[in-house]
Amino acid sequence: MTFKLSFLKGSQAAQAREKKKISFSRLLFYFLGVLVLSYLVYIPQQKTVVDPGLKVGDIAKEDIIVTKDITVEDKEASEENRKRAIENIAPVYEYDGETLAKSQELINRWFILIRTARKDYIKSKNALTDIKNRIAAEFGLDFSDKELKNILQADYFIRADLDQLLGFIKSLYDKKILPTLTGARRSKDGAIKLTANGIEPTILKLDEVYDLKKVETSLVQFLGEQHVPPNAAEFIAQILKDFIDPNISFSNNLTGEAEKLAAAAVNPVVIKLKTDKVILRKGDEVKPGDLKLLKLIAYAEQKREHMLSNFYLILVFLTLLALFGGKFFKTWQSGGLNSKKTFLVMGVTLIFSAIVYRISVFLFPIIVRNLGVEVNYDMESIFFAIPFGFGALAMAFIFNLHSAVIFSFVNMIIGGIVCQWDYKIALYILVGNLGISFGIEYYQRLKRSPVIKAAILRLLPLNVLMILVFNLTKPDITLQRLSADLLMGFFAAMFAALLAAFIIPLWETLFKLVTDLKLIELTNLNLPIFREMLEKAPGTYHHSQMVASLAETAALDLDLSPQLATAMALYHDLGKIDNPHFFTENHTVYKNPHDNLSPRESSKNIIAHIPDGLERAVKLKLPDAVSSSILQHHGTKVVRFFYDKAREMSSVESDGFDDKGFRYEGEKPKNIENAIIMLADQVEAASKSLASPSDEEIKNVIRMIINVNMDENQFDECEGLTFKALNIIANSFHRKLSSIYHMRVSYPGFDFKDTDKEEKEKRSTSTDYTE
Repeated sequence: MTFKLSFLKGSQAAQAREKKKISFSRLLFYFLGVLVLSYLVYIPQQKTVVDPGLKVGDIAKEDIIVTKDITVEDKEASEENRKRAIENIAPVYEYDGETLAKSQELINRWFILIRTARKDYIKSKNALTDIKNRIAAEFGLDFSDKELKNILQADYFIRADLDQLLGFIKSLYDKKILPTLTGARRSKDGAIKLTANGIEPTILKLDEVYDLKKVETSLVQFLGEQHVPPNAAEFIAQILKDFIDPNISFSNNLTGEAEKLAAAAVNPVVIKLKTDKVILRKGDEVKPGDLKLLKLIAYAEQKREHMLSNFYLILVFLTLLALFGGKFFKTWQSGGLNSKKTFLVMGVTLIFSAIVYRISVFLFPIIVRNLGVEVNYDMESIFFAIPFGFGALAMAFIFNLHSAVIFSFVNMIIGGIVCQWDYKIALYILVGNLGISFGIEYYQRLKRSPVIKAAILRLLPLNVLMILVFNLTKPDITLQRLSADLLMGFFAAMFAALLAAFIIPLWETLFKLVTDLKLIELTNLNLPIFREMLEKAPGTYHHSQMVASLAETAALDLDLSPQLATAMALYHDLGKIDNPHFFTENHTVYKNPHDNLSPRESSKNIIAHIPDGLERAVKLKLPDAVSSSILQHHGTKVVRFFYDKAREMSSVESDGFDDKGFRYEGEKPKNIENAIIMLADQVEAASKSLASPSDEEIKNVIRMIINVNMDENQFDECEGLTFKALNIIANSFHRKLSSIYHMRVSYPGFDFKDTDKEEKEKRSTSTDYTE
């Protein structure tokens, strides 16, 4: 189907832009809400102990007791442990395996050169200078003439067993050689760590390692065993030492890395203090250990007090979240009930949630301590008992799944911060909130019971599961502690359901929200108002149900609330109950009074059903979303039948005829739901004029009614109504009416067409005076 549509006029477009502007007062309200929520999330926790200003030797004037679980680090003890760990680290030395081969090669070449040079020297004493130059060029050594003569005359270089000497040099290298042992780094037990490419690190005792001085002494001893005179042995040892280089060296970088790893591996010295632990009793003398513990607690408290930056961080985060969240909800077309109030209600619910969380953190430890039963718990157990799920239950029940999921993530962040930035608790909150959000969607919102079902069948099992997972990852898990945590999780689920059951009706009243359950209660046809309508205006009663059927079908096709559409349709003609005889659909029961009235008087009585209906809506306390259909289902149209009749009877020219008194003083439809009610009302009334309509006739009726309303600009103020939506509405109406007016098989032996003349004329002249 196609429709002839009109565009917004310039003034109307300006009005539309004006609606998008956020007033300063609303912006201020949102900012104050974010500020309050930020502070509720940030609130510094109570001091663990009150600083009494004691010194060593003082007498405690009162008991000093820990008021809450706290974990503090003894930094001094931790640092001492790190120092000890570093002292126990064996310094790292690097080993060079190629040094031995180089040294042996140099010594072998030295012996060859000296033996050759000695022969040259025997032949010519003048060869001494040439020999000196050859030694300097090949080995970089410089000897005096006297020293060189002593070398050439030494018998050891001629008769020495070179293989035996090289073997001895190898034995020295096997023991590892340092440049000097003086000042060499070693561990507390005198060990060093030797490392090299391609071999496993080894631990050696530094006392077993040689340095060059020790090497020289060993060479002298070795030469003495070879019957070399002492003076000659010392001289030769000095020469041989020049060919020996150290094969290990201290690595500052590798040792530094090892020290860092050792220090990092040291666990901090942590002191865990349980609630009600007595640090000092009244009359006790303050000892150094007591004062140290008090100072550690005071330092931890001072750090927490100076975390004001966390407040600003939370404020900035929640402000950005509010800005983007507001933009999201403004542009998000969810099609759900109360969509325009989602952001406001979510913000208030988060503030209320933060208050509940803070009160729980304060009260629950007091309650547990006074139960009279010994319970093995800590602060994490208390966190498990907080009813983090009640807000998500309320959001899922009042709004929809999308809103509840968004709330779950924000609630996770707020709850995690309140619980001392505990990521485990944040995960615990998120899993539970998402579970109940999908649970409400599964159990639907047609009764109050889904809130209890979601809490028991979704939140409780998820709480138990998460608590089991967290406890099973602990090395010191006990059955008593696990039982306490599970009990806390059970309490959280039940308490969340009670809180949700409390705030849902409170929010409905405070924010004038409409829920599916409320709509179902309003559409109960056994209500006194519908019994009255059936008794006084049976035609209107039937018409309202037909309109409800059409509206419900269209709402389902557009993913709108069918419950809202049904309620709006059933109540839209509420004002006809007081004067049912003025309306065509009731003329089967009442006589037509318009025969004795002027067109203007008739129009006045027809139009009166709008204010009459609004008056009854106030008495019935109908939600605005429902009562709006009373005011908007005729828009600003004229009562066409009596307007045309009056114009025909008037002597005034048609163009100058005033429509005052014939035009409804209502409002044009503001949303798609009211547009559906307007069209369904007219289509249902018009379809009655068709005795046995064909499919094409039904389409023409729907098409003409939509076009007429568009030509009269009745949808100019309707938010969200598009060409696509109009086509969906038209096809929904066509499908529903076709099912109502479908062809039936004739009953044999009966002729229903033979009616009496008066009845035929009455039906043929019947008119819906409301249009």
